Amino acid sequence: MEQIKRHQSYWDNSTEIYDEIIQEELSGFKKDAWIHILQEHLQNKRPLQILEMGTGPGFFAILLAKMGHEVTALDFSENMIKAAKKNASDNRVFVHFVHTSTESPFSSTDTYDVIISRNVTWTLHFPEKTYTEWYKWLKEEGRLLIFDANWNIGLANRVHGEIYQSDIERAKKLGFLTYDNQELFDEGDDISKNLPMTFAMRPDWDKAVLSQLGFRDIKIRQDFQEQIYTEAEQLAYASIPFFSITAIK
Repeated sequence: MEQIKRHQSYWDNSTEIYDEIIQEELSGFKKDAWIHILQEHLQNKRPLQILEMGTGPGFFAILLAKMGHEVTALDFSENMIKAAKKNASDNRVFVHFVHTSTESPFSSTDTYDVIISRNVTWTLHFPEKTYTEWYKWLKEEGRLLIFDANWNIGLANRVHGEIYQSDIERAKKLGFLTYDNQELFDEGDDISKNLPMTFAMRPDWDKAVLSQLGFRDIKIRQDFQEQIYTEAEQLAYASIPFFSITAIK
């Protein structure tokens, strides 16, 4: 419980950085790129009831609402939810944002056509339990859609860490943006050393667990980095391939 509260505080303190990132995404090429990718993965033009897990400052929630879907978006960081509400208002879309916490966990009698997350599952403290809940909250034939990467592989494997740091230094020469907040990032690394996904072989781990839970038609893609990354980002994240997982209940 204390570890989760510590993690919640970390994301509260990280809100300004992540909000700055999605402001750039919303105003640049990534907005249209992600809309195209989401359309490909959702494979359905009708308005869907979508639950987004870990919305952060609301990038996916805003895009999905602009696409005409009915979106409920959760986050356990109160500051992230505040930023997301402002961003949705600025972009003139409605999203039902919900702040969850250890004291007030999300519980729903509704089920959803789609459950979606971006850069969230690597942070899970109890991933198998979480995936079980997501299965329960999906309608029959509902779709789970996960976008993520092995962001902490450098903490689990020294060689990977050295490769990643070398790539970052080369990417800086192409304009890759870094943030001068070492204390915050050290805190994030320390938390991540106790997260199970840091040491999982993903996305193979996810595929095996989702299959055991009853998901079917599980598909993995790793072919869209060039669409969503700048040239500098492609170099910086060369050793951490971004992936998507789709699965049907």
